[in-house]
Amino acid sequence: MGIVELLAPAGSCEIGRAAIAAGADAVYVGAERFGARTAAGNPMSEIEALARYAHGFGARVYVTMNTLLFDDELEAARRSAWEAYEAGVDALIVQDMAFTQLELPPIALHASTQTFNLTPERAAFLAAAGFSRIVVERGASLEQIRAIRAAIPDHVELEAFVHGAICVSYSGQCYLGHALCGRGGNRGNCAQPCRAQYDLYNDRGRLLQKDRPLLSVRDLNLGDRLGELLEAGVCSLKIEGRLKEADYVVNNTAYYHRKLNDLEVRRASAGEVACGFEPQPEKSFSRGFTTYFWDGRRSGVAAPEARSVGEAVGTTLKSEGAALTLRLRPGIALHNGDGICFVGRSGRLEGASVNRAAGERIELNKAIRIPVGTQVFRNFDRSFRPSAERRLRVAVAFGPEQLSATDETGVSVSIPLLRRDYEPAANRALAERNIRQAFGKSGGTIFDVAEVSIGFEPEVALPFVPAAELNALRRELLDALSAARLSAYRRPEPYVRPSVAPTRPPGVANDYRANVSNSLAERFYRWAGFEPSEWALEAQSDPDFAGREVMRSPYCLRRETGTCLREHPELRRERLYLKNNGIRLELVFHCAACEMGVVYRGRDEED
Repeated sequence: MGIVELLAPAGSCEIGRAAIAAGADAVYVGAERFGARTAAGNPMSEIEALARYAHGFGARVYVTMNTLLFDDELEAARRSAWEAYEAGVDALIVQDMAFTQLELPPIALHASTQTFNLTPERAAFLAAAGFSRIVVERGASLEQIRAIRAAIPDHVELEAFVHGAICVSYSGQCYLGHALCGRGGNRGNCAQPCRAQYDLYNDRGRLLQKDRPLLSVRDLNLGDRLGELLEAGVCSLKIEGRLKEADYVVNNTAYYHRKLNDLEVRRASAGEVACGFEPQPEKSFSRGFTTYFWDGRRSGVAAPEARSVGEAVGTTLKSEGAALTLRLRPGIALHNGDGICFVGRSGRLEGASVNRAAGERIELNKAIRIPVGTQVFRNFDRSFRPSAERRLRVAVAFGPEQLSATDETGVSVSIPLLRRDYEPAANRALAERNIRQAFGKSGGTIFDVAEVSIGFEPEVALPFVPAAELNALRRELLDALSAARLSAYRRPEPYVRPSVAPTRPPGVANDYRANVSNSLAERFYRWAGFEPSEWALEAQSDPDFAGREVMRSPYCLRRETGTCLREHPELRRERLYLKNNGIRLELVFHCAACEMGVVYRGRDEED
């Protein structure tokens, strides 16, 4: 087990700083273009400031450029890559193989989860193509991650998601949003069709379920499985959420930071984190938690709703209009302004706000009927305000001719005294106190001066240094230490185009699912002995979705509903269809692989 990185999302550079303060060893952030979350773009000037802050702690900044590119965007993407490098960015997270053909700056390339990294063969292919890190598909099991680790060289890093929303489709292989409304994740504008409501029909036209989020799954939480991930060879643990607010990022980052500290692993960055709250993932947005298919395919991963469920707070004892009496769980206290929810008789999530809380009795903002014994959740805790600070411990030595500062990582600097003609201090004890007091401050820096030593022999008089000069010396000393840390910082090894073409992995589709959307990506695949038969759907002017598989997933609706054909061969092999706004989608079950496909069948004739 080597050095471990906790990687947090940053929808804005301000959130990125908050994540690092909460214990992140790295953050991933979008620039103004080419990121898979177009709503989470940031000016390069702000990313540059974030990189300086991060590098002070030895933390890294990765920029997401993980959309498919069109030919007329290649030059802009190349310029953006150079701008990111010049801003101090440590790596680019990319999906499009065009980046392997562009004239890039000396910067590392990470293969995004959008490159569909589920098999050892696929991972070995990307490693041979020169990627220094591979982000594993969210649907991968522990066994699959171990197999991927064994298939790639030791110097190639593995990154895996540990928390947050799950793409029910295999990453990069979802075309459902593009088919339904022209908005797809491969171009950074996912419409989240997996969270939409669908009707479920069989081939005889019988309505089986109505208006349910049938493709929506719970959120990932591997907080209790981190040791296994690290032993499997994962070095970077990733939290999802570039569209999430700061409270979500700080809370979950602090939670996983503590988990890693408990494991006593070596971390990629330095500094002491102080939290002004108790990190609790259930306090932040979630659709309920799951380990997904970490231990293999299983049921019980579907989300009851696309909305946040939150934390279980108790069960109903009495419900009368807007008055509600609960049996609260130990340690739980509700507050005025909290949001509560429960699963109603219809199977849907219903909720209300707390107008007044008095122990187990609360007054809601509306009359609502909650049956006795119903489990109640809090999906908004008004009193929960995550905040954290991070500082590097520093020891300062005040000597006769110079001052020195050494931080906890061993970086050290020295500066001379402002002048040598100071008068001897009349009161040694008072002079010592003034020196310690002045240098014990750290102002708005990233440092915490934990020790101030005074290197004068007892018989040597201390100089009397005015308070203004002591403060100026402290500022100069800490500025010099900050500059030394940035000077000592080293970015990861840059991408180097291999001299030998990677070998095409077996079983890779050469149609639209290869996601070839420009001439450089096409050139890359031809170099690897791979002849794409068509452009990516996003690059086609008028794509024909009819009969196309627009999603492939390890999630299976039959398994989830207890009608798995492998487990129940006696069941009728009827066809199943989803319907949304008049569009019909057929569910296709690839039982040998234990996967489900979604095939576009077009507008229903009845509509």
